[in-house]
Amino acid sequence: MPTPWAATSFMAAILGHLARPAVSRAHNGLSRQRHKLAVLFILSYALDFRGSEGGSAVQYLMAGLNTTAFLLLAASHSVTLPRRGFVAFVLWSWLAFLVTGSVGAAISAVPLGQYIRVVYPFTLFLAGFLTALWTAKSLRGAETVVSAMLAAAVVSLFFSLWWGFSFTGKSTDTIRYEILSPLIPLLVVVAGYDLLFACKQQLRALVLLSLALGVIVLSVTRSPVLVIGFVTGAVLLAALANSVRSARFPRPLLRAMMLGVSVTVAGLALVLLLYPEAAGRWQNRALDATRNVTFWTRVAAVVGQFQALAANPSSWFVGQGFGASYPWPVAEFPWILPFLGEGAGEPVWFPGEFMWMPFLFYGGVVCGPVVAIALVVGVARSFRALKLLLAVQAWRISEARPAWIGAMGYLAFVGAGFTANPFISRLPALFMGLCLGLALAQPVAVSRSGVFINTMTKR
Repeated sequence: MPTPWAATSFMAAILGHLARPAVSRAHNGLSRQRHKLAVLFILSYALDFRGSEGGSAVQYLMAGLNTTAFLLLAASHSVTLPRRGFVAFVLWSWLAFLVTGSVGAAISAVPLGQYIRVVYPFTLFLAGFLTALWTAKSLRGAETVVSAMLAAAVVSLFFSLWWGFSFTGKSTDTIRYEILSPLIPLLVVVAGYDLLFACKQQLRALVLLSLALGVIVLSVTRSPVLVIGFVTGAVLLAALANSVRSARFPRPLLRAMMLGVSVTVAGLALVLLLYPEAAGRWQNRALDATRNVTFWTRVAAVVGQFQALAANPSSWFVGQGFGASYPWPVAEFPWILPFLGEGAGEPVWFPGEFMWMPFLFYGGVVCGPVVAIALVVGVARSFRALKLLLAVQAWRISEARPAWIGAMGYLAFVGAGFTANPFISRLPALFMGLCLGLALAQPVAVSRSGVFINTMTKR
């Protein structure tokens, strides 16, 4: 005869079995809501542009959507923050940098509008970093992040083209960086990877890659070319580092790179055939007297920030604060003065095109070098992820795609930081944080799924 305890246990088991579908449905519903919030957060600044002083209603709307989506996403994750490891180091060092730079801005009496415009991209970087970490814990979430990033990059590509021609009034013979989307390096990374390794998406990837390269050629801007070379060099270096141990270079990767070079050359030839004037513009850009103007203006910004720190010794420790003004001593490089417009040499407050100096200028030696180290270690982690992906031939595994995009995308934004600071604008800063979070989260998610383990076993 069954005992009361046995009957109770049996009923509990029945109720537990009946409750599982409801719990599963609730969990799946919450997961879908989180993914939708992540997509809204990522797409919120796809139509970003540089508006009038003080911002515009459209920009306030984008900021509102972005902030609301992030806060709701954070609440759904119960504001789960890492407490140890490199992820925690990035988070807490960045928070300390934001606080220190804000205190410095208050001490320096920086106007509120300048402060918000400068600090906001740095804040978006951290928000993007956390969003990718939260969402990319699962492979499905990681794919959601990558798909939303690709959609935003495509929208930004076409919007930047329309905005550049419509609001500058320039023609194809004079237009330059005005038509460049800040997400073009990421678009080239995603489209290039899909073209070489994603069999079901190769046609779409070929179209997107051709469009991106066409805009780069039309803009006569060297920075995206350098970034593409930087990422390609990093992949080759990772492959060579692995080949030293295994004594062989992966032939599929070599064939894929040869195919990529062939497609790139063919695409550029087609663009030059349709727009032959581009060749002459690139030649003039490489040989005329203006070729080094942008370099020296960047040097002048770095020198000016050093001068501002030297003028106030205490600011070496806590920084001048976000939005602080500094001299722009272009007069020390008189050979570039004829190419600059009116107002050249007046104090400026934008971060400057060289990414690394503003960390010291805004956060001082207390926090500035720490966040710079965090970004450099992020480069090392991304490079290590590339080595791991190459070692297990993960280009054959569709589930590894987010890990590839995260690592190469982050390297692309860091490479751009030497000539075009991602933290000057909202969109590239946001996506740089997304890529770093994706690069750090995805190797864990992929290894938990057993993909790497199974591949290693087969070898």
